[in-house]
Amino acid sequence: MLFFLTDLLTLGCINAIMVVSLNVQYGFAGILNVSQYMYVAIGAYVAGVTTMGRPTVPGNTWAPGWTLPWYLGLVLAGVVASGLGVVIFLFTVRRLRMDYLAIVTVASAYIIWNLIDTNYGLFNGDTGIFGVPYITGNANLSTEQYSGVVLAVAAVILGLFVWVSRRIFRSPYGRVLRGIREDEVITTAFGRTSWRAQLWVFVIGCFMAGVGGGLLIFYITAWSPAAWLPIESFALFSALVIGGSGNYWGAVFGGFLVLEGILELVRFLPSFGDPAAAGAFRLLLVGVLLIAILRYRPEGVIPERWLRWYGAPARRLWGRLRPGVSQ
Repeated sequence: MLFFLTDLLTLGCINAIMVVSLNVQYGFAGILNVSQYMYVAIGAYVAGVTTMGRPTVPGNTWAPGWTLPWYLGLVLAGVVASGLGVVIFLFTVRRLRMDYLAIVTVASAYIIWNLIDTNYGLFNGDTGIFGVPYITGNANLSTEQYSGVVLAVAAVILGLFVWVSRRIFRSPYGRVLRGIREDEVITTAFGRTSWRAQLWVFVIGCFMAGVGGGLLIFYITAWSPAAWLPIESFALFSALVIGGSGNYWGAVFGGFLVLEGILELVRFLPSFGDPAAAGAFRLLLVGVLLIAILRYRPEGVIPERWLRWYGAPARRLWGRLRPGVSQ
């Protein structure tokens, strides 16, 4: 029972990190990055191959095969993911918007996925990497104890990323991002270069996603192309929309509710019907909940409340501008 609870909380913290990374991009700046889980995967690969050394099983190959400490591998995971984000941003986000951007980000994720899946010299192709060492090294810990250690690390990193998100949200830079999200033309007319502001927040989001992927592979000790299919990015977006896009606490809540509360906890419900349909049933629950949220509470369970940062005068002004809104 203890392992069940620590396992849920550990995966919940890691998944919440991923949703927070997406919220920084989409919730704050309106960047419709449908390939966010690709940066999670890149972070997982980099953290794995930079800490696990050379393969010992004949026929397996990956690069570079370093044996760095886990924390350096975690930092490199974020750095490489953010570096890839810069490249993709300059070719996609800077020039495209909305549905065109979504299509191109999906295409870029598909290209990267195929390169990794077919290139065995990089990350062992479709077999993937396995045997990633524990962050505790050779310490003699039980499964429950190791889960508790990763939980502590993931909770600290999640708290740090939520604090960074809060600082961005409440800063003048955050107001620029929200201006770009609401109306890029007007923001540009006030002398702001929209793509430069979006570049930095895109890089920050990719870094967070890469770190989340690194934590995930340190916990599950393996990764392969089968672990980052398009449905994973759909789950991240669902968690963000249901929790509350634009609100960092909503992102955390959505990560725990959707990615753990629905996709994981329903595994333990009494089985009925065809067992092979269990996975489809979990996604069905997510889809139904997403439709209900979009229909009855489109702002999410914990909505963005940006007006309260500007005090009562701003709320009264907003009420005058929108007479239909109760004050």
